[in-house]
Amino acid sequence: MTIKKSITRFFDEMIVSYPLESSEIIGWSSKETQLIRFNTLVQIADLNLSSILDVGCGVGDLYPFLKEKFSAISYQGIDLHPKMIQLAIKKYPEGSFKEAELQNFSGQYDYVFVSGAFNLRVEDNARYLSDQLSFMNRVAKKGIAFNLLSSYSKIDARYPSLYYYNPLEVFTLCKNRFERVILRHDYLSNDFTIYIYK
Repeated sequence: MTIKKSITRFFDEMIVSYPLESSEIIGWSSKETQLIRFNTLVQIADLNLSSILDVGCGVGDLYPFLKEKFSAISYQGIDLHPKMIQLAIKKYPEGSFKEAELQNFSGQYDYVFVSGAFNLRVEDNARYLSDQLSFMNRVAKKGIAFNLLSSYSKIDARYPSLYYYNPLEVFTLCKNRFERVILRHDYLSNDFTIYIYK
């Protein structure tokens, strides 16, 4: 099964299991932790007057979060799941959402954000993340911020369908490609965020 099919199948189940307004529809356990992750992502820089690409945007919840906190934001959300894009458009009709895969997406944005889109267990998560970094680097003009589930999570709190990355290995991967990298593991015990500056 391809990575796209694996991801689509997982979120097909989420869409029929949870209401549009719930954070569970995109795989988060609560709205509170989703907002904590968003808040950490946007601390990468002063985002006023910036263009943002939201990769794996799901139902588009990062869009109003950005609009509320920053002025003159130019936002584009993309997701490989067509139903997620349909739901994002329904939920936030004033936003800009498009069905697309990052590797096939053209254009450049000041910052690329990814919240949770790399957490599903696939055939080779390390290779998948490495490939996605290359695609993000091509699109981002100023920086990249993404979060991942942490291997420091308690064993009994882990879900078998999700992948838990080693934060130091991810930091090393990024540091070998980019000069300025920050690792944050200070906001949730089971999650970390990487900032990359170009």
